[in-house]
Amino acid sequence: MSEWEPAANVTRPGSDTDGKLVIVGIGPGLPAHLTRAAREAIQEADAVYAARLYQEFLAEEGLLAGPEVVESKRREKRAQARETFDRVRSDETVVHVSGGDPTVYGKSDLLVGLAETEANGEIPVEVVPGVTAALGGAAVLGAPLSNDFCTVSLSTQRREQAEIDEKLAAAASAGFVIVLYNAWRSLPEALSVIREHRSGSVPVALLEDVGRGEQGRNADGETVAISRLAAAGETLDPQT
Repeated sequence: MSEWEPAANVTRPGSDTDGKLVIVGIGPGLPAHLTRAAREAIQEADAVYAARLYQEFLAEEGLLAGPEVVESKRREKRAQARETFDRVRSDETVVHVSGGDPTVYGKSDLLVGLAETEANGEIPVEVVPGVTAALGGAAVLGAPLSNDFCTVSLSTQRREQAEIDEKLAAAASAGFVIVLYNAWRSLPEALSVIREHRSGSVPVALLEDVGRGEQGRNADGETVAISRLAAAGETLDPQT
């Protein structure tokens, strides 16, 4: 959904199915960041859709012993959503696992949108919030988000680069602390836009695999690189 609107036709009492779709945020790192509600939702599910890395984390906690586990695949996300709706209509409780918080650049947007437009009948949907990466990163750094801040995704999947640059410029001009998501896509270009509106002495941090210690996507596990805006292009590598 390009513009947010209330999901008026998704969750309603009196649905003719006992099943439901639960979209669970598992936090920025290892399962230690899971809320109690998230743990219970996963354990009580009939089926859990999760990326392979998240499956590994959850299995270590013994949370995948009961439900059927299905690997989430980016290229099959629409087909898997439709498969989920069929299972819910068959009275199953199906959990889709999202990193961080599912409503912050997570799975909620796609799943809720498709439940409204493509599901055969009403699909009860529950969203279990989680700690988004911005908050996990802030905890590592100290207190960078204690005043006003904003988030900007650098993904061009649904919008043009010009729109992203406009948002970056507005946020930088207003003095917000800016949290960049999907930063590997065009980090040098984003920093260049921000430099036009902010002092070169502003600190910049690049974090990966927050809260995962030695585990995660990269061999080095959790990494933190800190620089100043003037030199950030030289010292921060968006591919690390």
